[in-house]
Amino acid sequence: MHITVRLLGPLRGRLPEGEATVALTLGAGSSVADALRAAGVPAGEQWNASIAGRLVGPKHPLEEGDTILVFAPIAGGQPGRPAPEAS
Repeated sequence: MHITVRLLGPLRGRLPEGEATVALTLGAGSSVADALRAAGVPAGEQWNASIAGRLVGPKHPLEEGDTILVFAPIAGGQPGRPAPEAS
């Protein structure tokens, strides 16, 4: 399946090539955590993610064409989640 990961705010440029957006091809049954690992989001980075305007967790299953927006926790908002460790 094809998905897109977009890093917003202070997380922009944290991908290996300094990019803010990466297109990925993942296997069926992949999760948000799988996508962030595949995108190269640094382990230990604090993040929140949303798909179609809805906050999602690391185990959220992905669907064809999803765009994951990844952003830093905002003061007063939900605590961030650490980026998944590389396996």
